[in-house]
Amino acid sequence: MVTPTGNITDMTIPFLFQGLRAENKTGTVVFERETAIKKVYFQGGDIIFASSNQEDDRLGECLLRAGTITKAQYDASTEVLKKTGKKHGTVLIQLGFISPQNLVAGVKLQVKHIILSLFAWRDGRYTVDEGPLPQADIVPLQMSTGNLVVEGLGGIDWQIVRKSLPQLKTVLRPSTDPSQLFQGAGLTQDQLMVLSLIDGKKNIEELCSQSGIGDFNTLKAVYVLLALRMAEIGEIRTKEEKNFAREMVRETVTANTISERKPPETQTAVPSATKETIQRAYDSIEAHDHYQVLGIKRSATAQDIKKAYFKLAKLYHPDRHFDPEMSEMKLKLEALFMRIHEAYDTLSIQAKRDQYNSTLSKGVKTSRAEQQEPEKSAQKDSAVDQYNEGMRHFKAGNFWGAEEAFRWAARLDPGNSRFLFYQGLALSRMPRRRHEAEEHFKKAIEMSPNRLEYYMELGNFYLKNNLKTKAHSVFIKAQAMGLDSKQLRQGIAATESSGEAKKEKEPEKKSSSGIFKKLFKDKR
Repeated sequence: MVTPTGNITDMTIPFLFQGLRAENKTGTVVFERETAIKKVYFQGGDIIFASSNQEDDRLGECLLRAGTITKAQYDASTEVLKKTGKKHGTVLIQLGFISPQNLVAGVKLQVKHIILSLFAWRDGRYTVDEGPLPQADIVPLQMSTGNLVVEGLGGIDWQIVRKSLPQLKTVLRPSTDPSQLFQGAGLTQDQLMVLSLIDGKKNIEELCSQSGIGDFNTLKAVYVLLALRMAEIGEIRTKEEKNFAREMVRETVTANTISERKPPETQTAVPSATKETIQRAYDSIEAHDHYQVLGIKRSATAQDIKKAYFKLAKLYHPDRHFDPEMSEMKLKLEALFMRIHEAYDTLSIQAKRDQYNSTLSKGVKTSRAEQQEPEKSAQKDSAVDQYNEGMRHFKAGNFWGAEEAFRWAARLDPGNSRFLFYQGLALSRMPRRRHEAEEHFKKAIEMSPNRLEYYMELGNFYLKNNLKTKAHSVFIKAQAMGLDSKQLRQGIAATESSGEAKKEKEPEKKSSSGIFKKLFKDKR
């Protein structure tokens, strides 16, 4: 979980950026060092803008360094800027030195320069200020956090790498979160080589001896992969985890290698998803079973399942859709990506697939079965079976499998709030699913307003996410319902410990102003 404030050390910046991405944070991160103040703006985990009080980070200086304008044009525009107080971009366009399109590209270059400059900071402090963004002051330019991290760490020196890495005997495994491996990060061939060797058995020292690219290049690649969260500390213990990790890494490495080796004119176009196709897919995910989600037949082979999964996972990965008009589809893309992974996770393992097929035959609705409502008693029996299966997964730490089983239980017996509640519990343990967890807790409380444990879990969920006012409101609501316990009283006391909590701000309405209007405002 991201720490709201902290000191900047060697790995702070990349880990912070990736942490905000994983937790879908919206807000401003303020970085301070001596007189320098730089701000990076996040929306739903994505970097969309940055600002700075440093002269070298100003738009004119960035355009001059990039060769977009000449020194003479820079000097002339600066003189007009001093007299009129207009924005530098506005002046440059009015003088005919750049076009509006070049201005947008220039602002993106400026934002990127500010962000990349932070990777060189080895001291200072940061503060994460969650909440609505100052829409009037920023121009949303969604950027790939993964690509920024790779580029920002490109010039890192040996001392920083060695000091920041874990012990050489530490075993590494590929990320257990598929969204990390499929993120938009332009890895180098050295980084892809090292990623292909990480298998949950080899330690860092063994990676160095087997990579063939030298110790320094290997350790630097490990540093970047850990910063991207594409690799993590730990072993792979089960055969299923090993097979899945191997396939994920192979697909990631192959896709990046092919893209790098092929000339642009010969590369096969990657299918893209439009807002309409994303909306249609999102609207259908709850009604479709796993086979329908992947678009395969019940008789599909293991290879068919893998092929369908990797195709859809790439198509709907949120990192592949950074166009401004796609920003409103982010949550739907994340839901699609996770649903696709759930389908693959079940159907790719024969034991799980057999059990799932058995569940389907017991009464879970398919497109044809929807026409014939199963007996309610049979549904409830199946729901209990799914609930028990979910509890086994949950206690074993398999939250993906637990969430799937609880979801089926809730479908079979929609009047049982406990199934929704435990689905929320499983979601709360999974990366990038916290919003869904919150909604499930709320629905469970709505269905059973006298269950104290539901209020306590939602309140504690808010506390863990630094939403003290919301937690306080939930605990007080439970108390108003006549519920009481030592834990509830402690929760109320904890949310009142620092005085009256600040009210969370309502999200500001998005400005209707276009991107060019924001750039041309007569305000520096």
